[in-house]
Formats: sequence, C-alpha cells, structure tokens
Amino acid sequence: MGVCVYIYISVDFRANIDLLQKAKGDGRPSAEMAGMLNYNLLIWAVIMRISGRHLALKGAASDLHLQCLMLYPKSMSCHWTPQDGAASNTTFHLRYKMRGATEAEECKDYVTSGPNSCYFSRTNLCLYLTYEIWVETGNGTSEKLIVNTEDIAKTEPPEGLKAIGFGTHLSVEWRYPPGLAASYFPLVFELQYQEQGCGKWKQEPDVGEQTSYYIYDVKPETGYILMVRCKNSEGKGFWSDWSTPIIVSSAQATAKPVHSGTE
Repeated sequence: MGVCVYIYISVDFRANIDLLQKAKGDGRPSAEMAGMLNYNLLIWAVIMRISGRHLALKGAASDLHLQCLMLYPKSMSCHWTPQDGAASNTTFHLRYKMRGATEAEECKDYVTSGPNSCYFSRTNLCLYLTYEIWVETGNGTSEKLIVNTEDIAKTEPPEGLKAIGFGTHLSVEWRYPPGLAASYFPLVFELQYQEQGCGKWKQEPDVGEQTSYYIYDVKPETGYILMVRCKNSEGKGFWSDWSTPIIVSSAQATAKPVHSGTE
C-alpha cells in the first residue's frame, strides 16, 4: 500500500511538471492545462490524507515523545510517554546502537531515571558519538531518535559563586562545574541578578568564557541575589541549571549563601 501510494504521488508530480513545460509561449498554461493541474493537485491532497491514516508507523517517536538528555560527562537519560489507551501491562524495550554499528543493545537500567525511562551510566556511554535510539513494544516500533551526545548535553551548574560589593559595582567570580575544565570542554556563562526583594531578574548574557565579571548597574548599600549558569561554548546542547544563589551587599566585603526559603 505504502509503496503504491508513493509511486503514484511521484508520477502525479511528474505529470504536473510536464503540463507546465507545455504552457503557452507567454509562460501561462491554457485553460485545459490549468484544469488538469487542479485535478491532479486535488487527487494528490486526497492521497496525502489517506497516507496520513494508513502509512504512519505505530508507536512513532512523535507519539511516544521519546527524548534524551545527557548530563555531561556523567550520564544520559531517555524518557518516553506511552500512547493514550495503551494497556497498563505494556512492556517497553529501549534499544540503541552507535551510528554505523550493526548490533543493537537493550537498555541496562530502567529504574534509576523513573518510570518509562532508560538510564545510561558513564560506563555505558560513549561521548561525542551519534546514537540511534528507539522503543519497541508488542505492537510495533517507534521511529529512531538519532542524536549526537554533544547536541543533547548539559552540565552541572558552575560552583563556587562569590561576590564582593564596592558600593557602585559588584565583583563576581565562580568556577567550572566539577569534573570539567576549559582545556577540553570550554563553556560560556550567563549571570542573572536582582535587587533583594525586587523579584525581577536582570541578566548579563555577554559574560563569555571568563569566570569573573563586574556588574556596574547596582545601587549603594543594597542587597543583591546572584546566580550563574553555563553552556558549551560552541552553542551545542542546553544551558545548565542556575547555580545556588548567593546574597551580597553592594557595600559588603563577603557574600553569604541564600538560606532555604529566602526570596
């Protein structure tokens, strides 16, 4: 059915192109040609509606919402959502292989990341390579999710955030996330801060790769809350979560951690 439909669509488009090539010298098709063209387009639209009902794969990735995220360089987790109406006793098998490999492997940990998930520990994960990942059930196989680990990676937040107030500006410093270094995984950073009690964040998006920064848009004798996050400097992957916030006074020499529940 699927092969026949796609062949028909191909012939249909070829016919349309031939009709256009036989147009009058002024470049406009005759009334007869225009009518045939409209007829072919109508038939094509009907076929596409049929193909949407009968050619779609069961358990397609779009239906299962299969997604993967890597916490670089520690682990990767993949999650999916069962289709509406799926039996409660449906068994899901996530399988994967590196691009170009012939043999697929099955997920080794369906527990750590919660229900309907697969967890890849560092020992079962190859960095910087492309994976083909899909889910199988008794009713069918999802489409393959093809991802390079760099494109779905995020890191832990930066650590060691601290700041010093100088009345009219803040001097802010932080360190790379644990286990990472600029020499092999350079990062870019983004700061956000707000006046204590204000509730409205301001961002410094142009921090770049440096791990220290001056904020000049501050009021003297005022408390500020600061956080920092990071991302692969090549733009791949996702931003990390924000770091643990700190509070600093613009006229205070040291910063202090925000206590639980502090706004």
